Amino acid sequence: MNLLHLLDLALKSDEVTEVIERYQISVVYDFDRLHEDSLDVYWASSPQAGFELRFNERQVLDTIFMYALPRTGFSSIEPSFTGVPFYSSFAEASAALQCDGISFRTSAEGQGWIKGDFGTYQVHYEFNQDGALSLVTVMAANA
Repeated sequence: MNLLHLLDLALKSDEVTEVIERYQISVVYDFDRLHEDSLDVYWASSPQAGFELRFNERQVLDTIFMYALPRTGFSSIEPSFTGVPFYSSFAEASAALQCDGISFRTSAEGQGWIKGDFGTYQVHYEFNQDGALSLVTVMAANA
């Protein structure tokens, strides 16, 4: 199993429960404390495995954050566990998406990030100042 297969699954699905138990993850309920009409979300984070899962107000997984490089208490994730390709540079990501006919957008300067649209989901690749892949975010198309 990989993380991409969990996208659009319910928090209480067997597949998500398996990952939560395997990585001993606590689920955190994040509600609208300030009464600003923001929707409630649920977070399941594994800093040691390098990923965070965000569930929407319906408790459906809509966003997966995968840390390619260690950052803010998160270790780097094992790319083979993700279900999406990891690219070593912006140029490699751009060439691969073009070659595969995937529509994409990029940051204004054309180096900071690239976001591919895969139909049912989107993948956002973020590159650091040195040009290395630092964060991969997968979002459900309806997120």
